[in-house]
Amino acid sequence: MKDGDVSLILKDVTINDAETYECYGYMEETHSWELISIIYLRVSPDQKTITVESGQDVTLTCRAPNNNIRVVEWRRADLKNEYLLLYRDGHPVPYHQHPSFKNRVDLQDRQMKDGDVSLILKDVTINDAGTYECYVLMAETNSWKLISFISLSVAVPPERKLITAESGQDVTLTCRAPNIRRVYWSRDDLLPENVFLYQHGRFDPDNQHPSFENRVDLQDRQMKDGDMSLILKDVSINDGGTYECYGFMAETHSWKLISIIYLRVSPVQKTITAESGQDVTLTCQAPHNKIRAVEWSRADLKNEYLLLYRDRHFVPDDQHPSFKNRVDLKDRQMKDGDVSLILKDVMINDAETYECYGFMAETHSWKLISSISLSVVDPPDPKIITAESGQDVTLTCRAPKTNIRHVYWSRDDLLPENVFLYQHGRFNPDNQHPSFKNRVDLHDRQMKDGDVSLNLKDVTINDAGTYECHVYMEETHSWKLISIIYLRVSPERKIITAESGKDVTLTCRAPNNSIITVHWSRADLKKEYLLLYQDGHFVPDSQHPSFKNRVELQDRQMKDGDVSLILKDVTVNDAETYKCYGFMAETHSWELISFISLTVVVPPDQTEGDRDEL
Repeated sequence: MKDGDVSLILKDVTINDAETYECYGYMEETHSWELISIIYLRVSPDQKTITVESGQDVTLTCRAPNNNIRVVEWRRADLKNEYLLLYRDGHPVPYHQHPSFKNRVDLQDRQMKDGDVSLILKDVTINDAGTYECYVLMAETNSWKLISFISLSVAVPPERKLITAESGQDVTLTCRAPNIRRVYWSRDDLLPENVFLYQHGRFDPDNQHPSFENRVDLQDRQMKDGDMSLILKDVSINDGGTYECYGFMAETHSWKLISIIYLRVSPVQKTITAESGQDVTLTCQAPHNKIRAVEWSRADLKNEYLLLYRDRHFVPDDQHPSFKNRVDLKDRQMKDGDVSLILKDVMINDAETYECYGFMAETHSWKLISSISLSVVDPPDPKIITAESGQDVTLTCRAPKTNIRHVYWSRDDLLPENVFLYQHGRFNPDNQHPSFKNRVDLHDRQMKDGDVSLNLKDVTINDAGTYECHVYMEETHSWKLISIIYLRVSPERKIITAESGKDVTLTCRAPNNSIITVHWSRADLKKEYLLLYQDGHFVPDSQHPSFKNRVELQDRQMKDGDVSLILKDVTVNDAETYKCYGFMAETHSWELISFISLTVVVPPDQTEGDRDEL
């Protein structure tokens, strides 16, 4: 304290040190303290710099040294007499607030706990850039005190673009910034793996997502004029997402987001043709397994859908009634992202464009995965082929394409057994009906020019029926009906000789049990018949009187298709040609089953008079 120097050094002052300081010395002569000096210390706050992007909210921090705050005022130098916010006695004072801050500012804590009088500025714009000052009115001094001094810079946010591409195209994701040596492209749902990293003059493949291997590169590896654009080749719906382009800034030694690009890839619109009455699979494969819900929709249905599957359950609330009990997922587990739809028993009204959407877990949004145009055509016109017993016959069928792997021939009354199945280059006998064993084969096993016709050997009336030819279509993963053939087999003409006075059985056996009605006739009787048996009863109305009480079915149960006729006490007048018809349930038509020529002879031991009587 040489020469009475009692000055005080105060290190690292802050605004909290701003106050009135008094210096006292103890005087020996008076034995008392004496005020020597009064110093008013004002500490200017540090000027903070905050950078924010337009559109964001920002907090301008301000903390007073104690809780004795009566009023808070936030100012900006260029606003003159107007302020951002004046808060007094627990309420904002709006009278001189600048109109640009109306409804955009508030205190972070209106209780101002621990002296916190920070300001929240919402939805910042370029016009908000400036220097902001935070003042408080201190209760003990009843004066304003500058607490915080903040320079706010408002930056334009990174460029955001929406790019739409179609599957199979190459696309350029644009990005430009000056003085860049290192470039990093990412997609938010793939992190921590990247799309493309270029540093130290070369591509770095270490952490690249495998789906982009050999498909991405910089448009210009020299990055002339700051061009960091990325070329993405042969895009698919799996490439849809949000891409971010970062450049490494040398001055800040940090990565800076330069560009954000939303890439939408329209799925290839597939066209599927199905025949009415068939089941069809509308294929849809999501890019990964992170699917939380699936919706199949059709534009013309408006707010209704075909199918909504969420949390492993169908949601029926807004399903269009025409699809009730007609749709299902191919795999309810959605394994490997398979959300294909099975549409059963298609109709002409089902012809439309169908869209498959998946709700993605990582983006919490719906994504269009597949678009399918379904055409529905009438089934092929049936052909009628007539053959005679004992002949070989070819059931013709020609598919529209040559790359056929599987062929399936069936007959409707024999299902689930088949007539002929050819797959994987060979005949499959596992479920063939035994009546066709060693009797059927393809006309050409090479199936040249789509020829999948079937040869049927040594036909009998039991082979008569409706045959269907199906081929397996690779593009739709479903069987397609190509040809319908009605095969009619004329029965062999049998000749039976009987003696007068005897009973004779005219044999007739239908090819299956689907007979509703039996009709025995003779050409010379015109509209009258021998016998009509319908619904378990004889119908006598138009029976020829000469056969009354003389005809009977051998088996009224018609077991195994037996509709043979017993004709009793034959006479020479019964010699004629008889026809046996059955009304078939599956075709709702009469079918000639048996054709018999009856000859009646007089026994040798009968007298001439007997002959004359005959």
